[in-house]
Amino acid sequence: MNNSSPYILLADDHVIIRRGLKVLLDTNFVESRIEECDSVKDLMQLIETHPFTHLILDLQLIDGNVMDVIQEIKKKFKKLPILIYSMSSEEIFGTRTLQFGADSFLSKQSNEQEVIKALNLFLNGKKYISQELQDFLANQLNKKTKTQNPFMDLSDREILVLNYLLSGETVKDISTRLDLKATTVATYKARIFDKLNVTNILELGNMAKLYRYNKS
Repeated sequence: MNNSSPYILLADDHVIIRRGLKVLLDTNFVESRIEECDSVKDLMQLIETHPFTHLILDLQLIDGNVMDVIQEIKKKFKKLPILIYSMSSEEIFGTRTLQFGADSFLSKQSNEQEVIKALNLFLNGKKYISQELQDFLANQLNKKTKTQNPFMDLSDREILVLNYLLSGETVKDISTRLDLKATTVATYKARIFDKLNVTNILELGNMAKLYRYNKS
């Protein structure tokens, strides 16, 4: 490997994802050197001790949320390009991670051709943003207004259920607390997920952090 070859850190909590990316990188970018990790702790230790030229990050690692450290990484390593590779919503998390300092955002739902295109741009010092995300950002710019906080759309009862969900309680736990049928609580949960455009508790927690939502 010569001095100009990429030295890449892959940070993802799923080994299959890391292996798949490594195969694509080894196949299409034969000069690249690759290290892997699956935790925030190892991520921070590795970037402190290794001269990486590129960082590819999932938003959720086994011991924490990457949203909490993106800004810290960019502050300490201003020249280190970051590509977020995630299943989370491009419109919500793509927009916000770019604001936090990430250079590119790639959805894990992208096909192989799009992944290779994104990696090629990223490794050659250019930004990658999908056409869908570009269109969304352009639309938001044209509106010239800030996106409304989606938590404001929740009803009082949905906020109550949301607070319990963010505290780690299950539907069964919440139904007992509120003296409601589990199916009723499940309906509230589904409405919350729909209004906030999330699919799981991890994304729900991310949304709360993004909009600085504090449980009352």
